Amino acid sequence: MKDDQAQGSSLQFFPIPMFATAMGLSGLTIATHKLSWIFGENTGDLIFHILAYLTLGVYIAVLAAYTIKSLRYPQAVLADWSHPIKISFFPAASISLLLLGVVFFTIDKDVSFFLWATGGFFQFFLSMAIINSWIDHPRYEINHSTPAWFIPVVGNIIVPVVGVEHAPHEISWFFFAWGMLFWIILLTLIMNRLMFHGALAQKLLPTLFIFLAPPSIGFVSYVKLTGGLDSFGKILYYLAAFFFFLLVSRIHRMMRLKFSMASWAFTFPLAAFTIATHLMGTLTGHAFFEYLSIGLYVITACVIVGMFIRTAIALVKCEICVGE
Repeated sequence: MKDDQAQGSSLQFFPIPMFATAMGLSGLTIATHKLSWIFGENTGDLIFHILAYLTLGVYIAVLAAYTIKSLRYPQAVLADWSHPIKISFFPAASISLLLLGVVFFTIDKDVSFFLWATGGFFQFFLSMAIINSWIDHPRYEINHSTPAWFIPVVGNIIVPVVGVEHAPHEISWFFFAWGMLFWIILLTLIMNRLMFHGALAQKLLPTLFIFLAPPSIGFVSYVKLTGGLDSFGKILYYLAAFFFFLLVSRIHRMMRLKFSMASWAFTFPLAAFTIATHLMGTLTGHAFFEYLSIGLYVITACVIVGMFIRTAIALVKCEICVGE
């Protein structure tokens, strides 16, 4: 009975940011598919398929755990939704589905469509609900604005990556335009917060890496929508490169941080920039970008494997599902 109570108590605190694990693993899987040639054709394909089904399994496990939490402890879920920072992590669930749609496109197009369509459906309503909560703002203050606020809009920018293969382009353009608009708005607001107001809490510092995600995935989506590289595409990529070097210049501060689920904020943005760099190399034909993408892939893989192992250890030690 005590064990059941302990499990129930832990489940009550199951964190919504756990969905970021599926985002990071999806990013690594997509990057692995793009760079599978570095392992050899057969080995690369095998690694890609293993990662694809591992990522799907992790997503299902996290979704099942949070669903059970919502049934047993609805007030805890409502508290997450009412939290000015945690609310931004809810779309990580729909974003993961969109990314899994990209992952499975070369494996099974029907499964890919189901994942993409389901993710897009929930992404639309979650983003709309969160934007409405920002407008109503009965509980928001300037110190609540963090790079995690990018998460709801980044999902919209991801839609065209495989959406152009599954639906009319106008749907992808709609999500892309919406996402880019709020990226610009939130970029201005969050930079204002960082420059003129209190510093981010230590445990939220990894979320600074989310700055890297919108221009990186925006570049990939824009190329998918337009079919080629133009001046605006180059602007998006080099904005991502700027944020990458800015974040690298601060990495010594990040290395001293204690592990938390917020640490997964390193993962998907790194994977997105890796994929964007590989695409830039493909489009320009410059070997520099190809070599850079390989280096970025190695870094991304090491970071995600490290995060995965550290998360598994934390789960075993019951360090994650605890009250704040």
